[in-house]
Amino acid sequence: MRATTGPAFAAERGSSWLHRLDPLVKLTWLLAVIVVAFATFDPVPLFGIALVGLAVAASAGIGWRVVRVLAIFIPITSSILVIQTIAPPICAGGGCVPVATLGPLELYQEGTIRGLSLVGRLVAVESVALAVILTTHPSDLFGALARLRVPYVANLMLSMTLQLIPILQREFEIVLSAQRARGMRGTGFRALLPSFVPVFAGAFQRVQQLTISLESRAFGATGARTSYRHIRSGTRERVAAIAGVVVGVVGVLAGLTIWSAEQSAGVVVPVQLVVGLFLLAATLFAGVLLAGIRSILRA
Repeated sequence: MRATTGPAFAAERGSSWLHRLDPLVKLTWLLAVIVVAFATFDPVPLFGIALVGLAVAASAGIGWRVVRVLAIFIPITSSILVIQTIAPPICAGGGCVPVATLGPLELYQEGTIRGLSLVGRLVAVESVALAVILTTHPSDLFGALARLRVPYVANLMLSMTLQLIPILQREFEIVLSAQRARGMRGTGFRALLPSFVPVFAGAFQRVQQLTISLESRAFGATGARTSYRHIRSGTRERVAAIAGVVVGVVGVLAGLTIWSAEQSAGVVVPVQLVVGLFLLAATLFAGVLLAGIRSILRA
């Protein structure tokens, strides 16, 4: 079903249905999810989209990789929920009544709902985007976008951006392994500082090699172009892409009417849930923060 796992953000070879799916179909559904997520305020459908994205990733054999990458964003999501619960901008005018008090902190139900909406929107887009990125080779994406007449310069920039993070992550792992092999510190914040020089030196060298390679292949020249990889679409792919467009349009209409902020204004969150979510988010945020401080002090 899948190949050997590489860096967290690197695409991998595989034989699952999601790996074999046309990149244009995956991009269509990803754009549909993005527009629906930004048009929706109700947290329930947003977290539903996130669960669907995780289920799709699990069916392709990359579920744990998606979960591992999503865990990186725990400090951001937990801080959003904490800040929104105790100081929601919607309550800046004094129109909100706190539903609970923890010491000097007042917890607002409106802030919890808005925080859940922001977190749900973030997780929904991330889960689907990661499922697409981790199962789509940049070369396949380049070939698919070339069929849509996307300018080659913009196409190359997008493809190189998708490969930049895995390349830098792999370079850091190599440098840290070399430092450990030489008896140097290989973990912690202090180990990262000396690794920046060789990593970025290698990045500049790679850019020079890429420039020479592009010039030798007449990148940007006019006329017919050839490609090593060919992406072909059939009737099923076209139907799936059209279905993604239809789902996106229907989802946006639902988000602007059924799941809008006005329609969700009457939603009541139990006080126990407000307090529980706040304590959970605060604990996660404080734990990550203390772990980072301890790592710096040990360095």
